[in-house]
Amino acid sequence: MNSHLRVLLISHTCQSRTEGQPKAQCLAQMPEIDLEVLVPDRWRQNGKWLAAQSPADDGLALKIAKVVWPWSGPAQNYLHWYPGLRKTLEEFRPHIIDLWEEPWGLVSAQTCWLRNRYFPATKILSESEQNIDRRLPLPFDRMRSYTLRNADFAVGRSAGAIEVLRAKGYRGPAQVVPNAVDAERFHPMDRARCRRQLGLSGFVAGYVGRMVPRKGLMEMLDALPLCSAEVNLLFAGSGEHQPALEQRARELGIQARVRFLGDQPSAALPAIMSALDVLLLPSRTVPTWREQFGRVIIEAQACATPVIGSDSGAIPEVIGKAGCVFPEGDARALAAAVEKLRASPAECRRLGELGRQQVEARFTWQRVAEQMRDIFLTMRSDPVSNLVAA
Repeated sequence: MNSHLRVLLISHTCQSRTEGQPKAQCLAQMPEIDLEVLVPDRWRQNGKWLAAQSPADDGLALKIAKVVWPWSGPAQNYLHWYPGLRKTLEEFRPHIIDLWEEPWGLVSAQTCWLRNRYFPATKILSESEQNIDRRLPLPFDRMRSYTLRNADFAVGRSAGAIEVLRAKGYRGPAQVVPNAVDAERFHPMDRARCRRQLGLSGFVAGYVGRMVPRKGLMEMLDALPLCSAEVNLLFAGSGEHQPALEQRARELGIQARVRFLGDQPSAALPAIMSALDVLLLPSRTVPTWREQFGRVIIEAQACATPVIGSDSGAIPEVIGKAGCVFPEGDARALAAAVEKLRASPAECRRLGELGRQQVEARFTWQRVAEQMRDIFLTMRSDPVSNLVAA
């Protein structure tokens, strides 16, 4: 065993080559870190069962392990746990365990219990995206309290997530570490060529993502009649809300200005983002959810496309100075923001360029991994063996 800082990253997100593994790969390449990543052998997301993908980089130590209860009806994914986790800890002997899982999940509580019982010198970092302060049903509220009592450091995906962790009793050090985007894959492309390939014309405002009511997509349709006739809407994605959106477009008589592309492969998204004049994210807060980050914002910004978003959750924080923010649910304010950019191509270009700069400074996988490395180094454990006999 070498003398580097040994970090065990537990993360179902790292099943994916594009969503989680890029951050892990950046961490694994850092000379200070000896990283092992634990992922479930199966996972259910958006109604589909997913298997772990092999890493694109052979240098990433990815351990695919059997997971129990990867899907449990109303509890969804939050009761999953690893029957072989103790053995993994004994073999790797991490100085730090990074729980890239919500603190109320059973796997978080399981990890804390094993640490306390067998590996007391190991430190635990708990990550969270939850930005609504709400009471959870049993046993999840107790598991969250247990995890937060035992965590040595907390990472929130936004300032709002840190506030919720504090409200739920966490008293230790904490830091915001955002989501990230592959800034090489998402990059500015020839906008005119991308538009020709998609058959787009006029000023195109678009949405990319799932068609669900909480994304505020009705406001996009209600805003369109208030905009110039040259403004068109593009929706890329699918979901249960699409029939209602199509019906609303017919009621407003704007169906000729609205286009639904349907689900698109991830490889097509950079060209779609580059074809848009502006990306819209008009999310609306509901009792159990507010926008936790909005990854499409940084994907659009990486393509030098400006963003208009509502003030739900973390959206203003992520947009920064590279777009416009309007009050959620206000179709007139959304229309005014669209019209402002339509009337000023120079402002569109300025915001797009600023967005790309913002991504390079804050939201690349490398930048995010560097933040995590710096946190790990502040948490450094005693390098002496931390394995305690049962």
